[in-house]
Amino acid sequence: MNRLKYHARVMGEGQPLIFLPAGGFSGVEGLNIAESLSDHYECHLLDLPGMGKSDGIKGKVTLRKMADWLKGYIEQKKFEKVTLVGHSMGGGIGLCFASVYPDKINKVVLLDQGHKRIPRFPVSDMGVMGYAAPFISGLEALFGDRFIKKLARFWESDASDEEKEKQLKYFCEKVGLKENDYIRKAFAEDVKFTPEGLRLMIGYYRLNLPRHLAQLTVPTLLIYATFINHDQKESQRTAKAIEKLKRNLAFDSPLMLHGMNSHHYLHWADLDCLDIIKKFLLNSETLAI
Repeated sequence: MNRLKYHARVMGEGQPLIFLPAGGFSGVEGLNIAESLSDHYECHLLDLPGMGKSDGIKGKVTLRKMADWLKGYIEQKKFEKVTLVGHSMGGGIGLCFASVYPDKINKVVLLDQGHKRIPRFPVSDMGVMGYAAPFISGLEALFGDRFIKKLARFWESDASDEEKEKQLKYFCEKVGLKENDYIRKAFAEDVKFTPEGLRLMIGYYRLNLPRHLAQLTVPTLLIYATFINHDQKESQRTAKAIEKLKRNLAFDSPLMLHGMNSHHYLHWADLDCLDIIKKFLLNSETLAI
């Protein structure tokens, strides 16, 4: 694992903090978070395995392999402990790491991740292929790399600058965001999709994230989107998931919850999100949620 190549943009000074992005984005997705914390942390905006410039995970992807992939980066950098901030799929990988290696972590921030089961048909993550996710998962288990290499061709693309601009505008209109420099920089990144990236998506699809979240033993802040005034169906699903999570938490759970009336990309939608992250990481006792 230590022979893998990792790619991260590093900025700031202080204790190490690793940001893990959503699927389809490079670590630059967390640029505004890193800038807000750069006076206190050395922020590593890390590309996910097989999605961007970091080497992918070989073979079938499991919770343990995701945790070990991140552990490999931490060992390469000779960090004793790290702080993790993860959004969406990146938060899922951070959650895997915190479950397996809690002694390697100071604190964790999860951005709209962990409280809801991944849908049986994860169209928002996999596009139209999400409708075939159960079928794809079964074939991947049976045929491995042979099947994945053929399927990955459907995700391959080499978008021009004009096409990226169209994707940016469509994304902002779809989720109700105003374009800004941070979003433009994230879309300008060349995020290569590989067969290993597809296997990461399938391994992520199989995770039971709420179960692992409820069992965490490290100080963790979950900032979740309520989707109120954005998506009524998702808002109802989120409310049910949060109530179920609260019922499953131990009395002494180190998990803190904060809901924001936003959508999935809450760190781009609401600047208050950055302040909440900073307060938790620098002094969680003063954070009222």
